[in-house]
Amino acid sequence: MEKKIDLASGKLKRIFSFVAFLLVWPCAAQQSQQEHEGHHPDIYAEQSLAPKTPEEPFTGLETSPAQGKDIKKGMRQEQGMGPGMAKGMDKMMEKMGAPKPKDLYPSLMRLSQLPVEKKQEVLDKAVARMLAGNQLMINGFTALSLADGRQNFSEMQSAVTLIDQGLSQYDSGLAAKRVIAEGQEPRRVALTWFKSQMNLLPTSEGTDRALIFGMSPIHTGVMLILLFFASVMFWMYGFKMRRAGALLKELESESPPSQLQNDSRSATPEKSSRQEIDSSTTSQLKPESSSPNAIQATVSKKIVFSGNFQVIGIFSETHDVKTFRLAATDGSSLPFDYEPGQFVTFSLTIPGQAKVTKRSYTIASSPTERDYFEVTIKREEQGLVSRFMHDHVSIGDELAIKAPNGKFYFNGSGEDSVVLISGGVGITPMMSAVRYLTARCWEGNIYFLFCARSSNDFIFERELQYLQARHKNLHVLVSMTRAEGTSWMGPQGRLTSQLINDFVPDLPAKTAHICGPTAMMEATTQTLVQLGMAADRVKSEAFGSAPPKRKPSDIPEGNKSSSKSGFEISFAKSQKKAIAQQDETVLDVAESLDVEIDSSCRSGTCGSCKVKLLKGTVDMDVDDGLEEQDRQQGYILACQSIPKTSVDVEA
Repeated sequence: MEKKIDLASGKLKRIFSFVAFLLVWPCAAQQSQQEHEGHHPDIYAEQSLAPKTPEEPFTGLETSPAQGKDIKKGMRQEQGMGPGMAKGMDKMMEKMGAPKPKDLYPSLMRLSQLPVEKKQEVLDKAVARMLAGNQLMINGFTALSLADGRQNFSEMQSAVTLIDQGLSQYDSGLAAKRVIAEGQEPRRVALTWFKSQMNLLPTSEGTDRALIFGMSPIHTGVMLILLFFASVMFWMYGFKMRRAGALLKELESESPPSQLQNDSRSATPEKSSRQEIDSSTTSQLKPESSSPNAIQATVSKKIVFSGNFQVIGIFSETHDVKTFRLAATDGSSLPFDYEPGQFVTFSLTIPGQAKVTKRSYTIASSPTERDYFEVTIKREEQGLVSRFMHDHVSIGDELAIKAPNGKFYFNGSGEDSVVLISGGVGITPMMSAVRYLTARCWEGNIYFLFCARSSNDFIFERELQYLQARHKNLHVLVSMTRAEGTSWMGPQGRLTSQLINDFVPDLPAKTAHICGPTAMMEATTQTLVQLGMAADRVKSEAFGSAPPKRKPSDIPEGNKSSSKSGFEISFAKSQKKAIAQQDETVLDVAESLDVEIDSSCRSGTCGSCKVKLLKGTVDMDVDDGLEEQDRQQGYILACQSIPKTSVDVEA
């Protein structure tokens, strides 16, 4: 029962809200009262029967006590199937939907401020509305009581509608009366009442009050936080842009190249090689010492790797020559790039030797092989390292290396032909070049000349035959100096000028690379120059280590006084010094004092013993291991430097 009453009450409230909205609309549409009555003649015809005055309040359903009796009578007739109740309800509903021409709240909507002369008029209308609403509620409750006794649900719903109508009128009159009592703005009171009838008001009264530009405190706080965040972001962006500009200016500023080189060398003691600039050194370079030229020089140099490699294969090439294949211990690709003809330096712990022994060997494999590299070593009876490699190194051993090094290489760049001349185990850099050029199908002509003692010493014989048959631009000439008693049927003896000139067409226009014993290289170089090749187009490198200079302990006692040069060598970092003997190099004196200076070939070609000369002058027979920039910065090769005055070196 209560649920049905609530439903009926809600329905009546929605109907009344809609009627109230229709009352407001003529004002917004700027319609006159006469135009509105003309649109609804059926409603206003009935209303015209009642006397109208400007002050007459709108009561919705104007029900008198007599009308209440008629309603009761109609209900009784409805119970007895009489037509009275139906007619009474029809009139009542017609009156419910027929607003007065001049309603209270539409009048309030037209007023922004309530004049003094209008206060009593509004008060009278409000009191009349409250009385009318009260009477409607009394009539409704009476009808509801009668209908409930009969359990006539239709009459009960009509009675509830009547009660709700009376309550609405009473509430509207009370609100208008409140305007007079509290002095509120009429338009705001009317608008609040219409919103309540249309269910547009919030369920609970808010406590937030509008601040700047109509925003609530919460809204204002959120906007302030967003503005603060945006300001911080703009500040950070500006700071980064200023920092980037400052860095660009620092990079554009000129700085001495020597400062960059000193920074790269001071990172670790191992950074003395001219190409030993690794990624960790590059990351340590300071922007203050950087210039565009210095950065370009750093990037152009290859990374030098230092670490352990594992022997994964050993192959016999001849009776005294073996090839050792090495790969990364974790099975990854080579951590460095190299040119065909460059070498690797081994640091070996050999039984019976107090110090680690270092020795360099040319990489014989092609740079196109990325999973391993190979060195081909001839066993020398007096060779400490070569005997150790042949006799003690086996598959699975790990060896410490540093690679790559050396500037004696040929990769085909800038040339359309090349002459490669080698003797003995000096074939290894030439073989690396041939393997590389044929692997890349280089289109230039390759003239390969090799001299060995006998066919038993012909290293890579079968591979050269295979490559020559496959690549028509590879021309091979091999000569044996001791062919007697062998099956060799090719040229015999050393490589003569006639043999070279007949084999290589247009020789003066070509570039030659020579590797082998020192005597063989010197003789071949003279031959090529005599045949018209420019001296600067002949490049050479010794394939093995030159014998070390005699140490002071090796000089006979009777000759020490005469051999003393009197020039003192001081080592700045080690804070050691000694007098150099006649023909004694800086490297010899350093080794006698246990001063650490890297060395390898001892012939002036690898550049491993490069060290900076701080004071004094020296003589160097060979300085091929130095770049022009190194010479300008005062670097010398310790293995070739013989003091002419007292000298100080950075070691």
